[in-house]
Amino acid sequence: MRNALFLAFALAACGGPTKPAAPTPPETPPAAQPPAEAARPPAPAPVAVDATPDRPSAANAAREAELARAATTVIDAFNNGQPTFTRDGKRIVFVSNRDGLPQLYVADAGKPDAPATRLAASSEQQTTAAMLPDGKAIVFSSDHGNDENWSFFRVNLDGGKLVELTPGARWRRDPAIVVDGKPDQLFYSARAMSAVATGVYVTSATAPGEEKLIYRDDKPGALQDVSRDGKWGLFQRYPSRSENYLLLVDLATGKTRPVFPREGKVTIFNAAFSADGKRALVATDGGGDQALLLAIDLATGKETARYVETRPATAAIPTFAVAPRGNALAAVIDAGNHRELRLLDAATLKPRSAVSLPLGTGNVGAFSEDGKRVTLSWSTPNVPADIFSVEAATGKVSPLRKDARPQLDSLAPIEASLAEVEAFDHLKIPVNVYLPAGAKGKLPVIVNYHGGPSGSSAIRWAPSIRFFLGQGYAWVEPNVRGSSGFGRAYEAADNGPRRLDAFKDIEATGRWAAAQPWADKDRVVVYGGSYGGYTVLVALTRMPDIWRAGVDQFGVANLKTFMATTSGFIREIFLVEFGDPDKDQAFLDSISPVLAADKIVDPLFVYAGANDPRVPRSESDLIVKALRARKVPVEYMVANNEGHSLAHRENQIEFYARAARFLETHLK
Repeated sequence: MRNALFLAFALAACGGPTKPAAPTPPETPPAAQPPAEAARPPAPAPVAVDATPDRPSAANAAREAELARAATTVIDAFNNGQPTFTRDGKRIVFVSNRDGLPQLYVADAGKPDAPATRLAASSEQQTTAAMLPDGKAIVFSSDHGNDENWSFFRVNLDGGKLVELTPGARWRRDPAIVVDGKPDQLFYSARAMSAVATGVYVTSATAPGEEKLIYRDDKPGALQDVSRDGKWGLFQRYPSRSENYLLLVDLATGKTRPVFPREGKVTIFNAAFSADGKRALVATDGGGDQALLLAIDLATGKETARYVETRPATAAIPTFAVAPRGNALAAVIDAGNHRELRLLDAATLKPRSAVSLPLGTGNVGAFSEDGKRVTLSWSTPNVPADIFSVEAATGKVSPLRKDARPQLDSLAPIEASLAEVEAFDHLKIPVNVYLPAGAKGKLPVIVNYHGGPSGSSAIRWAPSIRFFLGQGYAWVEPNVRGSSGFGRAYEAADNGPRRLDAFKDIEATGRWAAAQPWADKDRVVVYGGSYGGYTVLVALTRMPDIWRAGVDQFGVANLKTFMATTSGFIREIFLVEFGDPDKDQAFLDSISPVLAADKIVDPLFVYAGANDPRVPRSESDLIVKALRARKVPVEYMVANNEGHSLAHRENQIEFYARAARFLETHLK
């Protein structure tokens, strides 16, 4: 039920005192000089460089203030998401960043215009609420400085009696699962940030207590669901993106037995129990390119029903929800560049009502207790993410919130379209294109590459897109090989040495964007975060003639140092994605941008979060030092209260203002 394993590696203490310049060596006495014909130019004195973040400049203050006002307009058109009904169905609990950081809110489910109430005000982000069976309280997750060491908190729906339930070990805890049969217990999976192994735990849902280990697996994994009686768990074992196993865990003894697959290697996107607990429902690719949803009898291990997605066949099913009553199931279809929603019969897995949604992306939440409605979050290019209910019987979509967003009235409309670029081997690369509505003339272009590597860029609302389009840019998002939602073969097509093929896709899509009739080929910017930041550095080192500048958000600079400092979970999975740092060191060196930094000639804006557990700040420090040593224009922003993130309102405003001013300066 919970897709805790999807990794978009998406994603400060300032640097220490500036190092003193290296002392100049004493001059050699004239008598010691070699003969003129053998003379060589003296070696340059080593340049002392550090990675101290740049402070905003007074000289740029006026322009950055103007850009900050434009960024504020976009960012304050907030998102709502992660909706769940209260047990009586009368209220909705959801996450919103309307106050500058993701926080929990509660509102009347029948009155979308009624104001929402903030549940537990905090300076830290909040996420993933689980409703407790008594209907009076919820459990949510929060971390410190966006470091992803999640802890659980309980709070009443009136905002009272806030308590941290797991104040002990600093672990990366996956979302808590609470079931009717064990109303006072939380079940979850967790691991230390540096660890590969994953444990399944149980603890009290009412007060701080012992975190009891139920089961330990030596590989990455996650607890996906718990049966309603609290006796069984579904654990997804995750050696790599393309090799997953589903185990049934006896939550009393910790003993396991395999559920799926019986043989071969498959990707499992999600798993959950049927309402009666007798079957496991498994979203998978079955080891091929087809998206499947299977029902497996837990007593016999036999498949009892199957849904096959055909529109398109290569889509994935990243999330689905099962109704506790009424035999309904809601499944999200991820087609890579957009998403859709299917309503199925939970017993037969045959389609029931059709759901009509605008081109965009989102996620299904949870059903109401009576099984008649399911929650949904959805966004489109012109409308921020918001929350809805979908009727299981008819597919009718109704808003759960109608919040005023006056900021949207001042934003010019944009046009989003889908395109394809032919790769060197004739593979078709999907590309999203965003343009200001009615744009004329040649526009500067930002080509944004997503994180992952196995993530994807879907048509959606994004503050970055709206802000930069408002500044007169075109925005292009290629889904190069390795992206998810386009089939198993496409996603695996960049693994290991085949990453060089993905680099060719970067070049092909960059040149395609520069050649479009609306593009100014002399003002093309490469942009990305996380693996997308790595892509920025690859692009600047390998094909510098395409680009005029780059924007790198917490990108990997050196794959060997990254693999030594990232979380144990990510390191294990990336052994297949990239290679083993010991066995494949030569190859990893050959594709590590910082080792080819002497080829970077384009100005670069770099952003990092000080608390990043996925791509530690040290990776950004490496590229900043390398460019400063060569006098390549580079500006460095580090946020002390961020991790693999850009979540705080003030940090977003500063980032967009500074990055936009930096690009203006270097695109002239």
